[in-house]
Amino acid sequence: MAIAGQGVIMSKLSEKFAAGKKALAERQSAEAKDSTSPPSSFARAAGPLHGSVSTMKIDLLKAEIDALKAAKPVMKIHPSEIKASAWVNRHQDSFEVPEFAAFKAEIESAAGNIQPIKVRPLKSADTSGGAKYEIVFGHRRHRACLELGIEVNVIVDDIDEKTMFVEMDRENRERADLRPFEQGLMYARALDSGLFSSLRKLSEEIGADPTNISKAVSLARLPEPILDSFESRLDIQYRWASDLKAALEKEPELILARAADIKKQRSSGNHLSSQSAFNLLVGKVSSSSKPVARKVTVGKRVLTITERDKMITYEFDTLGREKLSKIEKFIASVMAE
Repeated sequence: MAIAGQGVIMSKLSEKFAAGKKALAERQSAEAKDSTSPPSSFARAAGPLHGSVSTMKIDLLKAEIDALKAAKPVMKIHPSEIKASAWVNRHQDSFEVPEFAAFKAEIESAAGNIQPIKVRPLKSADTSGGAKYEIVFGHRRHRACLELGIEVNVIVDDIDEKTMFVEMDRENRERADLRPFEQGLMYARALDSGLFSSLRKLSEEIGADPTNISKAVSLARLPEPILDSFESRLDIQYRWASDLKAALEKEPELILARAADIKKQRSSGNHLSSQSAFNLLVGKVSSSSKPVARKVTVGKRVLTITERDKMITYEFDTLGREKLSKIEKFIASVMAE
């Protein structure tokens, strides 16, 4: 572990500050000696002489030094000594997309992460795995440095659990690169663990819109088969939350059957975008879409159900007139509900 060049900066500022004080003292002494002499007709207006340091500049230098002293130093730590937060909000897919590969290349070309990550020291009981620190924010930067095998620039701050969560959330929302599902997963974990007693309390602590928090949490709590319907969980949008929730509450078995069919289509090589999967799940299939069919096998008979736009077609082998009559009556009774 090594401290980066902040000490050098402080030393140079301190030297400038000392030189400024000395120059100002010399100027004030000279002015005191000349105070009994009549002013020259060519005397300058009141103000600092050219090349000297004014009181204002000294005050600014002093403020800069005080700010650096108050700030936490930037240190270099091997990423293997740092573990992910318990509230880690990065889904594995985040590290397998081209954007992350480009992000890692930028860090490599800069010989490290320019913007430090923030960590907190682990208690002795938590260091059994060899880690000494836990990430407050900066999981992507940490992962990039870990994969590159280089030290990561960090700021160490000993903060409590709730402060850690609030800082992580604020930093993520300011960076605007966290997906709704990842955000929802983080909020759901915080609520389930009791870190916040309610969604309202969570909203107040982090200063976020409770409606957006509710949507994010509902996305994170979707059943696994529904989540697996999408190409990536990172594709799921806030605006889909209400429709998915309503569809599941109204016809859970139908939605789960659609999810299973989407999975079968993908496994058979039929490419479906996440948007198409959403449309199929909630029944918003556009006229330009291909018909979506699923099969139900009963003994030796096969029922094929095809959906397109707002139409559903049922196809099956020829049945006797009596059975067809029963099916017609059943469909009529369902339509009359």
